[in-house]
Amino acid sequence: MHSEKSTPFHVQDIPNLSGYVAIVTGGNSGIGYETTFQLALHGTRVYIAGRSPDRIKKAIDQMKASSAKPLGLHMLEMDLQSLDSVKKGAEAFMRQESRLDLLINNAGIMAVPFKLTIDGFETQWQTNHLAPFLLTKILLPILESTAASSSSKNRVRIINVAGDAAMIPLTPKQLDLAHPNLEYVTGAMNGWKRYGHSKIASIIHARALHNRLHSKGISAYSLHPGIVATNLQTADTSLFGTLLRHMVRWGLVPGTISVAEGATATLFCATSEKALVHSGGYFAPFGKEDKRPDRWNRDEELVERLWVESERMVEGAGFR
Repeated sequence: MHSEKSTPFHVQDIPNLSGYVAIVTGGNSGIGYETTFQLALHGTRVYIAGRSPDRIKKAIDQMKASSAKPLGLHMLEMDLQSLDSVKKGAEAFMRQESRLDLLINNAGIMAVPFKLTIDGFETQWQTNHLAPFLLTKILLPILESTAASSSSKNRVRIINVAGDAAMIPLTPKQLDLAHPNLEYVTGAMNGWKRYGHSKIASIIHARALHNRLHSKGISAYSLHPGIVATNLQTADTSLFGTLLRHMVRWGLVPGTISVAEGATATLFCATSEKALVHSGGYFAPFGKEDKRPDRWNRDEELVERLWVESERMVEGAGFR
C-alpha cells in the first residue's frame, strides 16, 4: 500500500476557507474527525453527517474545546444503511443551506459479516458506495448552483474516501454489478473481498462524477487515506482481523501513519490548488497521485455502467 510522503502536503498548506460549507460523513471519529476539525479551523462551516447524535455532539464539543476560536460545526443526522435516512438527511441540509462547496464521503465500514440492509443491499456495498452515490446525486443541484455562483470555478469538490483494499490480491479484479451483494463469496476472507469490491465502486464513482461535472466547475477525487489505526478495524473479529488490528495499532505494519496524517489526502483533495489538474484521479497520503486505478478509470464503458447501474439500484429501492 502506498503511503510515501513524496508530496509534502500538510495542514499548514490549507488556505483560508471562510465562506465554505462542507458535509463530512462520519466526521465524528477517526480520519473524518481530523478532516472536519481542520476544515473548521480554516473557516469552513461543517456539517457532520452520522447516525448517532450523541457521538456527533461529543465530537463537536471536543473540537470546540480544542480551539481558541469559534468553530462552525453542525449535526446532520443520517444513517447510510438506510437510503430513506440518506434522502431525508440531504433534504434537511438543503433546507438549512443555500450552498455546498465540499462534499466528503468519508464514512465507511470494513470487513463486516454478511448482512443485508433494510433496502436489500449488502451492508458494505450500501454504506461504502450506494448510499454515498445517492447522497451525492440528491445534492447535485446545490453543488451545481454553488459552482455556478462562485467566482472560482475550482471551488466545489466531491471526495470519496476509498482505499487500497480495492487493489489487494484477494479483492475481485472487476465489479460484479449484476450481483453487487456478492452473496456467492464464501470463506474466511469473504468480508474483506466485499469490502475491496465496494471500494472499487467508490473509486470509479469519483471518476464518473468527474466526467459529468468537471465542465460545470466541480471536481471529484477518490483516495487512500493510508494505513491508520481507527475504529474501522474493529468489525472483523476473525483471527486475521484481530491480528491485523493489533499490528496496525502497535505500528508493526510498514507504512502505518497517524490519524492526523491519514486525513492529509482528503484535505489535499478538498483544498489544494495542485489537486485540480488531477480531477477524477486517485490519491495516496500527503497528496501523491496513484495511477493504479487507471485500469478501471480509463474504461469509460465501465465508468458509465457503474453510474447507470447504481441509479437503477437506488431507483429500484424507491429513491430518485
